[in-house]
Amino acid sequence: MNSKNLFSWIVLSTLLPLGVIGIILAAAAEPDVDTRASTLMDADHFEAKVPPVQNLAQWEERKKEVRELVLNSAGLWPEPERNPLNARIFDERQGDGFKVAKVYFESLPGYLATGNLYRPASGEGPFPAIVSPHGHWRYGRLTNSESGSIPGRCIDLARMGFVVFSIDMVGYNDSLQFPHDPGKSRAQLMADSPLPYDPRVFQADFDFPRAALYGFSLGGIQLWNAIRAVDFLSSLPEVDSNRIGATGASGGATQTLLLMAVDDRIQAAAPVNIIGARKHPGCRCENFPGLWRDTTTIEVAATFAPKPLLLPSATEDPWTNSFPERELPIFKKYWGLYGAEENVHNVHIDAGHNYNAETRAAVYQWFARHLKSPAPAIKNPAPVAPEMKQLGDLRVFPDKVLPESALSGFQVMRNWMEASEEAFESSVPGSSAELSRFASTFGRRLRQVLGAEVEPQVTSRSVDSSQQGGASYKRLLLGRQGKGDAFHVEIVSGASSNATLVLVQPEELGGLLRAQGGPWEYTEKLVNSGYRVVRVGGYASGELAIPRDRWASFSWPDVYNRDNRLNGVQDIVTVLEYVKNTWSGDPVTLIGIGRCGILTAFAGAAHGGVDSAVIDLAGRDPGLDSKMVEIFPVGSIRRVGDFRTAALLLMEQGLTILNPAESFDQEWYQQRASNLGLSSNFQVKERQVIWPPSDVVP
Repeated sequence: MNSKNLFSWIVLSTLLPLGVIGIILAAAAEPDVDTRASTLMDADHFEAKVPPVQNLAQWEERKKEVRELVLNSAGLWPEPERNPLNARIFDERQGDGFKVAKVYFESLPGYLATGNLYRPASGEGPFPAIVSPHGHWRYGRLTNSESGSIPGRCIDLARMGFVVFSIDMVGYNDSLQFPHDPGKSRAQLMADSPLPYDPRVFQADFDFPRAALYGFSLGGIQLWNAIRAVDFLSSLPEVDSNRIGATGASGGATQTLLLMAVDDRIQAAAPVNIIGARKHPGCRCENFPGLWRDTTTIEVAATFAPKPLLLPSATEDPWTNSFPERELPIFKKYWGLYGAEENVHNVHIDAGHNYNAETRAAVYQWFARHLKSPAPAIKNPAPVAPEMKQLGDLRVFPDKVLPESALSGFQVMRNWMEASEEAFESSVPGSSAELSRFASTFGRRLRQVLGAEVEPQVTSRSVDSSQQGGASYKRLLLGRQGKGDAFHVEIVSGASSNATLVLVQPEELGGLLRAQGGPWEYTEKLVNSGYRVVRVGGYASGELAIPRDRWASFSWPDVYNRDNRLNGVQDIVTVLEYVKNTWSGDPVTLIGIGRCGILTAFAGAAHGGVDSAVIDLAGRDPGLDSKMVEIFPVGSIRRVGDFRTAALLLMEQGLTILNPAESFDQEWYQQRASNLGLSSNFQVKERQVIWPPSDVVP
């Protein structure tokens, strides 16, 4: 037996509207070759897959899932603490029928959200209010062009009797503690003359792999800023908190649709020129990890039903050029579930990517009607705002020196990660009753972050079969209906098999039918002891893999696709579901070896159908951020508890951890097992290589 084979066996002594053109509706015949590596998507290589929705009850459940998905991807579950805003409104200027002030507040402790507050010049209110994100215009919220005048729409809405908060995107204008991307950040920080140096002004790219494990992302911060902007508007005595809307174009439209999906206080919305079935938003701030793997801008926007939603589009816009024929019928179906089709409407104008005067006029009318503005809608707005010169410099920090309350970006990140850990530790169960609650909250969220479909419709086809002595050998091709999966599984069983051992090991360690003295010899002994052995191939073992060069050729690939690791988790879950359905009632032992160990732990916890698990850490410590960035760099994984959540769920039945790194915090796991009354279900074995084969299973 060579060393590879010896290592490979470790021991346990312990809604879809039918007929809509351009949308993928039905699965083709199940493939004979796995298509996951050849069907990758990104913002520019995209085709919406809208899940079928049969009735309102089904959609309400799906709506909940989509909202959870957005919050998970944004790192906003568990929700961060809503610290005092400590808002400052200052330097107000007067215009004709409006006034505008500079604003900053702390959306997180020491982290500043910035912008301008536009208010009616007269009247006591309470006034309706609008959150107005700006998108990727060159001059951010101060852009005043015919294709999109952000001050123009804010001034017009204020004249109609709205309170409007024009909020900066991260890294734009006065949002200085984090960048947007290198080019945009440098452009925003350039000046004709030297300015005072402030170390709290971040000037690099927004790329923080360790913080991403804790759900810290550019898009997540922007969404949190928008949620806190609603808090800010609601805190103003002149605002009617029951009449708040949101609108923006392009990247501002993406911010709008994410906000309206997760914040029920938004009562009417108008995301402009971004929702499309053939193209998705293209900036890092609109593409945070995992966001678009299992949903689309269409479905996220549909979570707003049945509230009033205006969907402006344009003939020459890359995203919405065919909106009336292609996307609008889908929206009508969703709103039709509530009998509220009149509450979703499209205006299609002859223009390019824009938020021009014609589009603005339609939005004004929509908000005037549904948020009941004090004054009528402005029908013919000026293409640009002529008031800008007389108002002067509306920047909050024109000298780019922040107030004393501001922290450095690195400190904000550190605080976020620490708060994330505190939130998880405070939720760790201390009793069996709490474990059930934990499984339904953190367990559910872990499955979502992993992108695991836990009850797939499994397809199976026989590839090979033979008799090996008194045992039966089968090689199957398993997959999930309509998903493009097709991966190999080996099964060896005997007439007396009444328990299943699911084995996940690296492909290079071989299958179940190797030469004399190899795996077959001890596989046969296991079968003679009453086990059937199921070896998982596919992405779990490394038999299949997306080539690195192909993966890297896509923009934000982890946003739209499952990488090799997550595909591996899914393949193990698919096998566990097959085992459950095929041999119902038989006990299942799950074993993950070498680099497959952590994948196996996540899969076993996600599925929830194993009776015992043996997880080889192969000398690694999943508690170290540096190691997790290397072996399992999944956004928000720490936010939902990571390997600790998986272990807590697995130890309810039985968990053995083999070969941890010296730094692995065994005491944490042992103490939690003791608190749960599960000490007998959990053990750790160091430097463990198991032989003989009779010791492989309990």
